[in-house]
Amino acid sequence: MDFLNLFLPDKWWDGLKTTILYGIGAIAAIAAYYTGTWAADSVFLPSEAQSVLNNHADWALWTVWFFGIFAVLRIVLHWYKKIDQKAFRIGLFVLALPGVFLLYQTGDHGAQLVFGYGAGTGQLLQPEKETTSASSDGLISEAQSTFTVEENGDWSWQIGPNAVSTLLERFHWVEGSVQDLQPAAAKSGDIYLLRLAGNNLDNFFVTHESYQNVQVDYYIELSGFEGEVSLVNHSQDAQNYDFVSLNSVGTIRQGRMDNGEITIFEENDFEAEEELFIRVVANGTHFRGYLNREMKVHGHGDAPEQGAIGIRIEGTGLVSISSIELTQLNK
Repeated sequence: MDFLNLFLPDKWWDGLKTTILYGIGAIAAIAAYYTGTWAADSVFLPSEAQSVLNNHADWALWTVWFFGIFAVLRIVLHWYKKIDQKAFRIGLFVLALPGVFLLYQTGDHGAQLVFGYGAGTGQLLQPEKETTSASSDGLISEAQSTFTVEENGDWSWQIGPNAVSTLLERFHWVEGSVQDLQPAAAKSGDIYLLRLAGNNLDNFFVTHESYQNVQVDYYIELSGFEGEVSLVNHSQDAQNYDFVSLNSVGTIRQGRMDNGEITIFEENDFEAEEELFIRVVANGTHFRGYLNREMKVHGHGDAPEQGAIGIRIEGTGLVSISSIELTQLNK
């Protein structure tokens, strides 16, 4: 309409009508952004879709800011009666063109989510492979008990009888020691668990390798534990890392430890069950925590430096782990 307004007489169409359309469009963009955010938090996406979701959200936010500011600019020019001048009309038309690119990028990434991964349709078109066993409680079977590393550095650890030696080989301690945890591989039916137990624990172990954008899936049982377990990512040292934590009173928190100071991005309540599936996603400036395939915490912050992933255990009792799987994400 801006383009046509350069040629049509004002009695047919004028700049004020176009400004009203831009105002309506900006309000609609804000509504679409927030409803899209709520919708994204309600679905459990495969790992391949996490980066697409982040990009879709980032482009959408830029679109909202662009057209919000642009609509306000047009209103101001109307107020000062400048928009009737042809030079201002041409300038506004040219200024609006980058918004077309923002809309394209937002829509393209949104279409990938819907048509590529089935987000919002009720059926994921490319479901990720399951790490659970055929047993009803979702634990890993003895026959699958391996630590497997892919060519790209992704890995999965399905607990088996050699769990203690794998723990010592693949992780190192930032605080406390392996002896404090009294690690043991315990067989329960046809599955194995890595059991970590102790009193008044303050124990923190991480991988030797560092990662940037990650998704980490854990199957953990906390029913016999009193305290807090933090699933850590981007760890630099004991005073600098990001985390999703769960405590025995039923609170899940997502935050960042920065030089010993904790900032909480978001927290929520949860009901403890025998075994919990926890997914931690840290991708650029987006951080998500899923509990039993339901989004529980979704925070934002500065993109962290590359770092290790691991577990911090603070409290008394028994923590049982049946599997951990790490997938690297492309931002």
